[in-house]
Amino acid sequence: MPDRQIKPVISQQDMTVIENYRYKIYKPTQLLLLGATESEPGKRMEMFSDRLRANIPALTVKKEPGEEEPPALFIPPNVRFEAVTEGKLLNLFLLCVAGIMPIEENEAGVSAEEIRQRLKIPGVVKIYVSSSCPHCPHAVSRWLYMAGCAPEMMELHIIDAAMFPDTAASDSIRSVPTAVLDGRFRWTGVIPVSEILDVMEDRDPRELSAETLKKIIADGDAEGLANLMIKSGTLIPGFLDLLAHPRWPTRLGAMVAFEYLAEQAPGLARQALDSMWSRFSDLDDAVKGDIIHLFGVLNDRELNPRLESVINGGYAEPIK
Repeated sequence: MPDRQIKPVISQQDMTVIENYRYKIYKPTQLLLLGATESEPGKRMEMFSDRLRANIPALTVKKEPGEEEPPALFIPPNVRFEAVTEGKLLNLFLLCVAGIMPIEENEAGVSAEEIRQRLKIPGVVKIYVSSSCPHCPHAVSRWLYMAGCAPEMMELHIIDAAMFPDTAASDSIRSVPTAVLDGRFRWTGVIPVSEILDVMEDRDPRELSAETLKKIIADGDAEGLANLMIKSGTLIPGFLDLLAHPRWPTRLGAMVAFEYLAEQAPGLARQALDSMWSRFSDLDDAVKGDIIHLFGVLNDRELNPRLESVINGGYAEPIK
């Protein structure tokens, strides 16, 4: 696609906003550009970040190609924009980069301390927006407030529904702003922070999405993930997806959680292996090898016939 079609829309008014932030973002600050930039959205984000860097001296942009899909502008530690923001959304983006809360506590109606005390289970929230939506900035400001109050408990993805239509379609997005948590909870419009907090606080751990579980693992709390399942007395379905995840670091974190299960709740570990065995033949060889390792971790002799069937079956030699 020609470059003339791949350029971010930065109006003169937006450029003035960006230039004004050189005085608000005065400490060394890093923004991460995640994912490949060969796609149209990736190129738009790259050009956008280049303009930011050129006009805000304290800001640096580090590119991390990785395997992120879709591309995103990540503001450490917990906010990613899958968007090239404009207007009021641009101002919210820059406030986030600057580490400034988008709304005051009295407007939010809930204190930062209360949010930190009540949120016990992490969550990954996706909020779909549009630059032409008059309500989106108000909705995003409330989610950014919560994410800023409890960064270790919430990961926030702000997604331009028009820029990433396939992602929006996968979440059945029909209007903006719409926020999605665990693929189950949905909010459309501008929602009070207190209502969001009530829902997030009362979630059933058994219904956590693979995305939320992945965040728990990425935060280095595999033991905490195992304890969630032990306390509820059941496996979280998304945990099984992580055991079969194509990326090794994610799979490794799930395997560490399995080791805790094998030690503290072998019955649950056995259930996990039963479920993984049902999909064993369809897994990649690398994943098959890791599942075999988990059989050894649990060391349940009743499962030996399954291992013997691998040795005697039509599997690749490294697996045998």
